[in-house]
Amino acid sequence: MTTAALQDLFYPENRCFGCGPANADGLHVKTYEADDGYVAEWTPEQRFAGPPGVVNGGMVAVPMDCHATWAAMHTFSRDRGGEPVGAVTAGYSVRLLRPMPIGQRVRLHAEVTSHDERKAKVSVTASLAGEVLATFDGTFVVVDMFDEEPTGAPGSGDDRAGT
Repeated sequence: MTTAALQDLFYPENRCFGCGPANADGLHVKTYEADDGYVAEWTPEQRFAGPPGVVNGGMVAVPMDCHATWAAMHTFSRDRGGEPVGAVTAGYSVRLLRPMPIGQRVRLHAEVTSHDERKAKVSVTASLAGEVLATFDGTFVVVDMFDEEPTGAPGSGDDRAGT
């Protein structure tokens, strides 16, 4: 079991908004292995408000999606002897059960419920003081590890960008 955040171990240059260590404006979700799955904590800031004092529903999904992605990637990696493995979200559903308050630390718990060599299903709960605020069920698929600037990306020097 690892004691460091998976994001820092496997992809510290990641600029993902939800979990990228290299994104100064991001959420910086940090996923850790636990005996019963994967855990993370996130404290929503005022900039993510929907109704007064409450997190926007779409923003509730972002840290849950990132946390689930890392649980899936770590599972795929472990099955391949520790080799880094990329994964992306194929689809998810979120149930908002109670309002998520701004400024209070939310605990995320992820569990890989099934997987094969190319696809994983992951469930996440978001809770505060033991009360479940939201649930997430997602499907994740293996992809080649990510390039920092894929061919054709703006700024990559590839003149095919935007064509």
